[in-house]
Amino acid sequence: MNNVIQWIKEYALASKNGGNDATVDVHVAALNEIASNRHAMSPVKFQETMTTAHFNYYFADALSRAFYDDYKYKVGQWTNYTYADTVPDFRDVKRFRMTEPGTLYRRREKAEAKATNISDSEIAYGVEEYARQFDVSWQTILNDDLGKIRETPMRMANAAARWLDSWVSALYDNATTQAALVALGALYGGTGRLTAANLAIGLNAMMQRTDANGNQMNITNVDLVIPPILRIQAADILQDILAYGGAGGNVLGQFLTNVYVDPYITTASPNVPWYLFASSAEIPTVTVARLQGWPGPIVAQKTADLRLITGSAPSAFGMGNFATGDIEYLVEDVIGGWDNATYVGVTDFRGLYYSSGTTP
Repeated sequence: MNNVIQWIKEYALASKNGGNDATVDVHVAALNEIASNRHAMSPVKFQETMTTAHFNYYFADALSRAFYDDYKYKVGQWTNYTYADTVPDFRDVKRFRMTEPGTLYRRREKAEAKATNISDSEIAYGVEEYARQFDVSWQTILNDDLGKIRETPMRMANAAARWLDSWVSALYDNATTQAALVALGALYGGTGRLTAANLAIGLNAMMQRTDANGNQMNITNVDLVIPPILRIQAADILQDILAYGGAGGNVLGQFLTNVYVDPYITTASPNVPWYLFASSAEIPTVTVARLQGWPGPIVAQKTADLRLITGSAPSAFGMGNFATGDIEYLVEDVIGGWDNATYVGVTDFRGLYYSSGTTP
């Protein structure tokens, strides 16, 4: 309070030569009296005298206006375990797989060799546009003294990245895919929670995979994909000193290449799902297709369609459109994946193991 009184006194004295000297002296004397007796004055009386309420509002508005830091959001790691593909345009592309020839049979003397055959299979997928628009008036941009609204394009880009993470997650983390994997049997779907024993069961299941003709596949690199709630459990299994083969330990780290977090895996107690993915270099388990020349989300601003002929205006005015003065932003992505009635976005189920995380 002393600072406020002193500030007003200095202002009054500085203005003395431009006004009535006697009046200024009276005001200064009154301020000195208030300063010496301020402890005995009631808050109500002081407010009526000095309009403290006005100062409070002004200082709160002009000196304490600020935004908290933005929340930090979890980022998906799907680029590490999905298969990246590109397509030239918006038409579906086809991807083929050829079966292996049959095995050998004994050929008796002068007998003909038995014939074998191969067959092909195909899947088709394409890309689609996903977009969102945001517009504000030029007056809003002009009033944006803290610059928060002008951050909107970058915030839209961040929102697009979060959407992309959830979109990719839904390609495999969905009830339809889960039911299909469970229907394939114990080598593809289980119910065990993430424990060392259940992780070993899943890894053993990956080691027993066969192709369409029953040939044993050699899956050597396997990634564990978990929701954030299982990070501590995974670390306890794999990063504890016991994981290095100590007494009573395990050697699971030798058979697991990486652990990745998918923040959008759906969990509902007691179900906390987890997945094993074969390396995308070995099996294109989940394919994420991009339009060629479109590597990720973009943010654009509509070009202003007005031009000043005479006079001048704030730069914000020149950002808007002629009809309404709106400044318009667009965020868009072009992406695609398989859309199958049985496996949804899983393009090769042989590279995936799923556990519902329900039972011990």
